[in-house]
Amino acid sequence: MLRPIKILIETNLFIAFAAVAFMLANAILLDIPFTALSYLSLQVFFSTWFVYQISRWVYYKKGAYTNKEELVVQWFEKYPLFNQITIYGSGILALVFTFFLQWKTIVVLCFAGGISVLYPIPLLKPFGISTRLRDFPFVKIFLIALVWSLTSVVLPALENNISLLERRDVLVVLAAQFVYILFITLPFDINDAQVDKASGIKTIPSVFGIRFSKITALLLGILYAFMLLFFFMLENWRSINDIYLTEATILLLWFLLILLQAYTFLKSDKMTKWWIKIVYDGSMLLYFVIVFFTKK
Repeated sequence: MLRPIKILIETNLFIAFAAVAFMLANAILLDIPFTALSYLSLQVFFSTWFVYQISRWVYYKKGAYTNKEELVVQWFEKYPLFNQITIYGSGILALVFTFFLQWKTIVVLCFAGGISVLYPIPLLKPFGISTRLRDFPFVKIFLIALVWSLTSVVLPALENNISLLERRDVLVVLAAQFVYILFITLPFDINDAQVDKASGIKTIPSVFGIRFSKITALLLGILYAFMLLFFFMLENWRSINDIYLTEATILLLWFLLILLQAYTFLKSDKMTKWWIKIVYDGSMLLYFVIVFFTKK
């Protein structure tokens, strides 16, 4: 049972499905019909798959994976052709589906996609500077949160011709999901703290320590819980004649937060990387399931 899940994770299909699920969950929160998001869903799936595949491939070719027992290394070495086909294929399909989107969506998509693609690449290397975006102190986690929140909230809103000036609830959920992505990304840095410290990469856990990072995650979770409550009240007030978010939605999302908090404190610095991915990337899939089945 775990083997297929591991393969989904190491081929980055898991995170691609999670990206689409999280975007659709936000669409539900904002009362955006799925019918308006068909091409966007396909674009987000293939672009996410491409970005993660190309990043992994770059790290692999540069010898960043020192542990030959890692499944990702074994996968690249056993199936190099498959990985190249998926990289080119996902990139081409992402580009194709981009042309079916609204121009405003494409502008924001290019901005978010640019950050994602350039994230692992040392752009200034010709000028003698080998620093990548991800190497700037503490910036990695905020770049990830920015890209994911824009992709999951702003893109579906723009694709549905929603004005961000008229629908302030979009900005509220954008801010909230920025905090949520910070909350579920910090445990990855906690898990990598020793490796990042040895590599000289400055993240919150590698500089300030694991205990401080866990407390930060706790505060982010509490902040998100209050932001979620505010959004829940705002959204139902906005559509007061047709309330569509139920109490079960917020209660179950709070319960999900509690479970993630417990895992962060008890396991995040001890578990293998693929378990971290199952729990925190998987939380976006569970987020969608909760919102989808509790919507009125």
